[in-house]
Amino acid sequence: MFSTAREFLRADRFAGDAAQPVGGRGLSVVGATVRAMAAPMRRAKHIAAALRGTYLQGHVIRPDIGETFVVSGIDPAHLLEAWQAAHAAMPVTGRWPVFTLPGELHHGPSAAEIAELRREAQTLDPWPVFTRHRVDEPQHQADVERYVRAFLGDEMVTPAMEQLGLPTTAKALARWTYDTLLANPHLAARVVRGYEHLIGTRQWHTFSEVQLVLLPTTSQWLAPAWLQYHGTPSGNGVAAWAAAMRQWEQRWGAALIAAWGTMLQFTAQRQPSPGPQAWELAGQLMAVGGSLQCQQWQLAIALTRSDAWFLHDRP
Repeated sequence: MFSTAREFLRADRFAGDAAQPVGGRGLSVVGATVRAMAAPMRRAKHIAAALRGTYLQGHVIRPDIGETFVVSGIDPAHLLEAWQAAHAAMPVTGRWPVFTLPGELHHGPSAAEIAELRREAQTLDPWPVFTRHRVDEPQHQADVERYVRAFLGDEMVTPAMEQLGLPTTAKALARWTYDTLLANPHLAARVVRGYEHLIGTRQWHTFSEVQLVLLPTTSQWLAPAWLQYHGTPSGNGVAAWAAAMRQWEQRWGAALIAAWGTMLQFTAQRQPSPGPQAWELAGQLMAVGGSLQCQQWQLAIALTRSDAWFLHDRP
């Protein structure tokens, strides 16, 4: 088993590099050059043959709703290893793998629905959809004092008052905190405990029983056509979720590993640079994962050191 997401990503990248592009031309799939994608396999025995010699050899594969296939009997402790095996075989199977809880497939989309989601994901700006209900609360002197003392210490209260101006907003206060920490390594070293749990797969949830769904597409950002996530807003939230994943794949090499209904788990092959890049990505993840229990600056710092993401939006 891979002890860290980074070990898994390294193995997955090598698996992709080993595949020879058809006719000298390869496709970039989550940062790895792999063979041109086949059409989705339609028979369980053919998928089983493609997985022979991998961790998934011998596992039960059965058809499910919406032209999906489900691989059952996987040990949740080997989640990354199982996903990597299915992902490495994707050029042959033509199917993106994603873990769900058993019985979580409820919708079989039509070809028209999939085509419409593809169009929307390629044209929609998802961030106004996810942030339209958020309010940037005003922060007065007492609010700023409490916040700065709690996270940075008493000695930073006066600089905060001088540099921010009052009243300010919650977002401005959080951004000031982030910029202050970037400029002061000594101060940043004192707040490690506030974000270290956000690094890697430490927040990932492990369930006693899982299933690996093989979607009939190699475009992971079309997964919302089959799967549900509680954090999608009403209206065009499903399209916004797809558009967000498409952006993350293109920019950060993000790969959807698991969709647990109220939680999403990704690996990422590229990390943002400290500063505006990390701040923007942290804001995006917190918009989609509205129940993340952290400050935006904490997540921004963690993202520059992490190869795994965790999103959570509970009822």
